[in-house]
Amino acid sequence: MKSKAFTLIELLVVIAIIAILAAILFPVFSQAKAAAKSTACLSNTRQIGIATQMYIGDNDSVYPQSKQTDGSPQIDDYDGSIENPDNGSVFAKLLPYTGHGGSTSEDVLFQQKLFMCPADPNPFDTSCPDVLNIGGPHVISYLINGYFVWGLNESSIGAPASVIEYAERRSTTVNGVTPYCDDIYHPWYNSLNPNLGNGNGVDDEMDANVGAIATARHNTGSNFTFAEGHCKHLNWTQTWSPAGNIDLHTPNPGAQKDF
Repeated sequence: MKSKAFTLIELLVVIAIIAILAAILFPVFSQAKAAAKSTACLSNTRQIGIATQMYIGDNDSVYPQSKQTDGSPQIDDYDGSIENPDNGSVFAKLLPYTGHGGSTSEDVLFQQKLFMCPADPNPFDTSCPDVLNIGGPHVISYLINGYFVWGLNESSIGAPASVIEYAERRSTTVNGVTPYCDDIYHPWYNSLNPNLGNGNGVDDEMDANVGAIATARHNTGSNFTFAEGHCKHLNWTQTWSPAGNIDLHTPNPGAQKDF
């Protein structure tokens, strides 16, 4: 009895079909994986927003503070001259509200996946405090808006639902500019500011490509947490415009839009 077997042509056809299906499906799987990472990251930022609301509820409506009290940091700190004394990482102050007991040490931030975006290639960059920004904070995947760290009271924000408090940190080298090695970004260090000149960081922290924020970590946008706690995935141009007509990073800007 003669046994049946595939001919060479039949095998080539099957291989060709598998290759075509793989070419079609691999991008779909890749997109699905990226979407899952973005969703997990968004969940992290949401939890950080909730933890912050719990913190200010216990601290007389004042946001976590790491710098000396100042009502006009965009003027007084235009060159980074009053960054010290530093009272420690804002994110470490949230640890008791994120399920990490009573610890407020920066050294344990890496122990919580909450502070790591799955799409961030280097969320806890040890070269930041040890090499690139010696003596600087232990960095994570996220940043806090500099306006919030000088003793800001929630009553001083005109529309909390339209002011960004947290963003994602640029953790990679871009166009020769090393990763952003701080846990605070300063909206007043931008190309519109005539006093531009931050000696402690990149010159234009609001630059879409080499600034402080990972503006396109998730496809064409990234995740942002607003002052009253809600989170949203937005394109950078929805939050900031070099022309000055869009600004969701400065409390009480001339025009605000709730999301």
